[in-house]
Amino acid sequence: MKRAEVVLSLAAVTGAAAYLTGSPATAVMAALIMGHYALARLAFNPKVRITREVPPRGMEKEPLKAQVRVINESSTAGIVHVEETARDVFARKLSVELKPRERKYLTQTLIPQSKGHVKLRAKAVFEDSLGFFMREFPVEEQGKITVFPSPRSIREAMSEKHQVDALAETEKALGVGSEVLDFEELREFLPGDDITKIDWKATSRLQTLIVRVFKRETLSDVYLLVNVDRKFRREIKRGKIDYLVLIITQLTAYFKKLGHTVKVIAYDDTGVVQMLEHAEDPLIVTSKLNLSEEKGLPPLRPASLSPQSNLGKLALKIKRGSPAPGIVKAAMNVETGAYVIIVDDLGLHPGEVITASKLLRRKGSKAVLLYPNPVLFASKKELSEKQLEALYTAYHERKRTMKKVMGWVKVIEVGPSDLLPRVVRKL
Repeated sequence: MKRAEVVLSLAAVTGAAAYLTGSPATAVMAALIMGHYALARLAFNPKVRITREVPPRGMEKEPLKAQVRVINESSTAGIVHVEETARDVFARKLSVELKPRERKYLTQTLIPQSKGHVKLRAKAVFEDSLGFFMREFPVEEQGKITVFPSPRSIREAMSEKHQVDALAETEKALGVGSEVLDFEELREFLPGDDITKIDWKATSRLQTLIVRVFKRETLSDVYLLVNVDRKFRREIKRGKIDYLVLIITQLTAYFKKLGHTVKVIAYDDTGVVQMLEHAEDPLIVTSKLNLSEEKGLPPLRPASLSPQSNLGKLALKIKRGSPAPGIVKAAMNVETGAYVIIVDDLGLHPGEVITASKLLRRKGSKAVLLYPNPVLFASKKELSEKQLEALYTAYHERKRTMKKVMGWVKVIEVGPSDLLPRVVRKL
């Protein structure tokens, strides 16, 4: 129970006792209590201004200091309590006594609990010295802070084993060897058969489990569309080109082993560089592609999906000889009904990736984009705060772009630790 409620209850009880007993002294005491409460209530007219300055940026679960200024602009003394109410921020509650016309400066420790844009919601309550009355006042502040992951959490996340079987993902996305709707035959159930394929009418008639068998996809040609442009071959640290050579070698050998005819089309920003009609030997394929490291930093932030201006289109037409980009020209050379694996960085030209995917879809070809994210190939050690912020921003922008591109083509994002362990064992 609040103190004011205690005082009012005491006055009410004393007044009731005075009425029942007819005691003037008790009545005077009740009147004095009510008078004291009334005077305190009339005197309570606070005017407080609270300003909190928080750094615009912070790191997840790392403390940061906020400067709080409290000004008592009235003649009422009391105590100010400043409390953070946002769930995503942990902060200790501040309490400070203020005399009339007094000003004080405080430091509050805030610990953000999540990444991204975190909204701040502080509230301040002024309480009189007797604890009778309270009044809430707004806290002037910028409203939100940008919280980045700490270098420690980034290093821990990047050091975790994240081995994606990219080949299995590619097979699943393309539907290589998957069943089609064409019915082939009925036969007896064998161990390992899918129970959802059981034909219950035939089973009931023949008194033994019978399954439906469907035809499978034919051995269509497999096309590897590989970007060999200089911008795509730039590395933040050594290892990206080695990974590309490894993954192209494994994909070529694997689909060749399954009986597919593997064809490779290398392209750059201007057009098709070379075509390998019969990629028999994976080592010869990678040798002819001549994938070598290019000096310079790769573009980390993705390009825009919006169409280019007329001036930009004219400049590209002069550079390429035609308005079609290299990846689209490569898609034009793909036969109808083929399986297509594009090895490219969607951040370089997401709009052109979508255009090529639409073209392949019209041809009846099934396509998947194998996407080496350059952010994942960044160095794990000695990340400065500025580099960390740039990488974090680029990574989230690329994630947003990838979601848009995935509306048109299946995207498999890979990094330096995705070394296709099961493919190595198969080879």
